[in-house]
Amino acid sequence: MNKIILTLFAISQCLLLTAQKSAPKWLTKSRNAVISITTYDKENRKIQSGTGFFISETGEALSSYTLFEGVTRAEVTDTEGKTYPVEQILGGDELYDVIRFQVAAPKKVNYLPLAKEPVALQTQVYLLPYSTGKTVAFKQGQILEVSKLKESFGYYKVSFPLDITEKNAPLLLENGEVLGLAQESAGKGKDVSYAVSAGYLKSLHINSMDVLNSNYQSLLIKKAWPANADQALVALFLLRNSQNAQEYLETLNDFIRTFPSTTDGYLNRASHYAHSRKELAGSGDPNEYLRLAISDLKEASRHTDNKGNILYSQAKLIFEVASTDTTITDPQWTLQAAGESIRKAIEAEDLPLYHQLQGDINFYVSQFEQAYQEYQLVNASNIASPQSFYMAAQARENTPGFNTAEIIALLDSAINRTGNPPTASAASYVLERIDWKMKLMLYKEAVEDYNLYYDLLKGEVNAPFYYYREQAKYRADDLQGALADIEEAMFRDPKAPDYQAEAASIHIRLEEYAKAEEYLDKALQLAPEFASCYRLKGICRMRQNKKAEACTFFNKAKELGDPLADRLIKTNCN
Repeated sequence: MNKIILTLFAISQCLLLTAQKSAPKWLTKSRNAVISITTYDKENRKIQSGTGFFISETGEALSSYTLFEGVTRAEVTDTEGKTYPVEQILGGDELYDVIRFQVAAPKKVNYLPLAKEPVALQTQVYLLPYSTGKTVAFKQGQILEVSKLKESFGYYKVSFPLDITEKNAPLLLENGEVLGLAQESAGKGKDVSYAVSAGYLKSLHINSMDVLNSNYQSLLIKKAWPANADQALVALFLLRNSQNAQEYLETLNDFIRTFPSTTDGYLNRASHYAHSRKELAGSGDPNEYLRLAISDLKEASRHTDNKGNILYSQAKLIFEVASTDTTITDPQWTLQAAGESIRKAIEAEDLPLYHQLQGDINFYVSQFEQAYQEYQLVNASNIASPQSFYMAAQARENTPGFNTAEIIALLDSAINRTGNPPTASAASYVLERIDWKMKLMLYKEAVEDYNLYYDLLKGEVNAPFYYYREQAKYRADDLQGALADIEEAMFRDPKAPDYQAEAASIHIRLEEYAKAEEYLDKALQLAPEFASCYRLKGICRMRQNKKAEACTFFNKAKELGDPLADRLIKTNCN
């Protein structure tokens, strides 16, 4: 047996020597495109090493995804011993264990041109491992099987096995073009290996949603931006809530370096400077970041002809900051400055969106009539929204001599704007309308709105809802409906004395005095100094012609501060 093994080994060595003698002319130059990769953790400790290769003169390279997983820093070493840092991840596929990355090389590097696919079975291929010796080591074999990967890209089975040092080495055709990245067999067939299409790796790019993709979250080295600025802006937005203030500033800086003519980069950084100034400043001066924000707003203006939009963004940012921090003394960051910026924006381009912000600023400084007029301009436009109608109602409510019917009409519009039928987003507007209907003693209409509110929330309401709807039904003379609601409120919150007292009031209206006193006693057990309960007990006794007992309860209620008890005493107890 040992003799057979030795014979096979001798044959394989002869084959290798034969291959070495027939090495392609391009092999020596091509080996300079193969690189060694070393990875490190956040403490700068070496994790592991592996192989990769360049596919562009600018330092674009391919290797194994696993090699970069959980790594905070990596560097490559070429065959001449020169070392360069890995700059960023360009794309990756965890499933196929492949990655494309950018090396920060100071000049043009030797690289392997990509082969055209697909290729036929029995095609001659060469494996070119990383080596720094004088002799160029390589393996020669054939394509045994071709599986379709994606589009025209293939996954190739190759006729020779891989040594551990040969993983992720390039697989080349006879013309020197790279076909794939070599991978060892995962099965029992250790006499063969596989290769993932290098063209497929070249096609891997990061898109806007990949910042949330687990495929990229485990890669800690900086990821490249999507090539399209609009997609990159989406990625920038998604990153905002996943990084601390300093990390996000570095992300913004990198975005601006990548897309220096995109105004949104400067606008986003200005906003970050302003809103995160205290976190960014640390023990320094937060006002410095307000000055940097103004500088970025000016820079944004240099990269666009739409000056109105920049002025609007400036007004919005200043308003947000000035309305939440009254300690700022910089005249560029006052409500007056915000108002001046939005006026200039409207002069540049009269847009409803700008009037919306003008209304918000007017409302904040209590210029309610002006705010109302601005909101009404918005309401007459194509951007009218539930919020714009609601804010118009709020502004109108604060103007002298307002008309209640007009406010209800504005709330009607706010509710109708949420959809037909209204959606759950209308719930807060419905509650507001209920308050106005109760003030106008439109109790039946208020009950209808409570029912609408219930439907909007799909019945997901609490005990106070039933308590308040009960009061509307009580005033609308729907005593049985009121009783059903207050009983539901007590069921949900049996320890609320107000609910017990309210149930007693209904039973008094129904002339069910014994039942009323039963609820009043429960309320007093929960709140022994509940003054109005003594008054109601007095009313129960008075209506049962028990005047002396009634007066005792009236006096107790007065003693505890009930404001209505004194009138009852004067009327019934003198």
